[in-house]
Amino acid sequence: MINQERLVNTLIDLVKLDSETKFERKVADYAKAKLESLGFSVREDEAGEKIGGNAGNVIGYHPGDGQGKSLLFCAHMDTVKPGIGVKPQIRDGVIYSSGDTILGGDDKAGMAAIFEAIETAQENNIPCGPIQVVFTVAEEGGLLGAKQLEVEKMQPVDAAFSFDSDGMPSDICVAAPHHIAITVTFTGKAVHSGMEPEKGINAIYMMAEAIHNMKLGRIDEETTANFGVVNGGRATNIVTESVTIWGEARSLNKEKVDAQIAHMTKCCEEAAAKFGGKVEVITEEEYSAINLDKDSVIVQMASQAAEKLGLTPNLVKSGGGTDANVFCGKGIPACNIGVGMENVHSMEECLSIEKMAMASKVILELIKAAK
Repeated sequence: MINQERLVNTLIDLVKLDSETKFERKVADYAKAKLESLGFSVREDEAGEKIGGNAGNVIGYHPGDGQGKSLLFCAHMDTVKPGIGVKPQIRDGVIYSSGDTILGGDDKAGMAAIFEAIETAQENNIPCGPIQVVFTVAEEGGLLGAKQLEVEKMQPVDAAFSFDSDGMPSDICVAAPHHIAITVTFTGKAVHSGMEPEKGINAIYMMAEAIHNMKLGRIDEETTANFGVVNGGRATNIVTESVTIWGEARSLNKEKVDAQIAHMTKCCEEAAAKFGGKVEVITEEEYSAINLDKDSVIVQMASQAAEKLGLTPNLVKSGGGTDANVFCGKGIPACNIGVGMENVHSMEECLSIEKMAMASKVILELIKAAK
């Protein structure tokens, strides 16, 4: 029943609309008009104002016949750079960019698949329960739009499905990590390095000592940690007074990520004390984990939808985060499902039409199963 030609046309329309992170206005307007044409009540929240963007999250609601489970379908409207002036091309059933930009199938493929499934359900008079659609802004900038969602203003949700992953629609992400960001600033004492270095306290030395003593990289099968950005120093003839480093820790296990952050903090404090300097450590939870039981309602719904289409469900764990992590942290059970993207965040990004159409079919099966 899925109209593949219409699906592809929708995807083409979307990727031609520029929407790099925090500049999603054109796509937001498109999404609002499309949802309204499908009979949804639509609103745009204030996320854009809060994060310094030009558009907010688009939230649509259709009550259906008021019976059955209430579903939420999610995708994000923004793309990474370079995403201006995308010129999509189709070759052998695959959609590419012209090679000088990303394609933007991440995550406009998810948007197109959601639109098509809902439109197909309506034109075929398939009974539908309550459906919410959330198209977020600034997902690529750190899940910023999802974090600003005021779930208390949304309709109740029994199960949420984010379509924002590569691979097949039978790939169901049931576990993704807690993510804690860490910012460390070491402060020493600046002096002339050629005249009286012994009177200085070098912040770079403190940083090096701390990192040398840390367990970083792959900690165990569930946990990783990294420092990836360094900033400090003014000149080679000045003992460096201040250095700031930015890093993270991730784990599928909350106790493990907390322990890793505590370990990193302790190493920084001990290094500062050793050299007689000071250190400030700031941590912030970027998002909560996805941790879904295979027998949960949401996982069973996604698995059964795949099986009805002849697919074998593949329950996967991820080392990255998506809007589904934020939904779980806000008390809404959510999983992330593949929509056929490949080589995302690169100019080699491409999208299988067959897989995207299959994702739309999965959404249609979820709508049917919710009754």
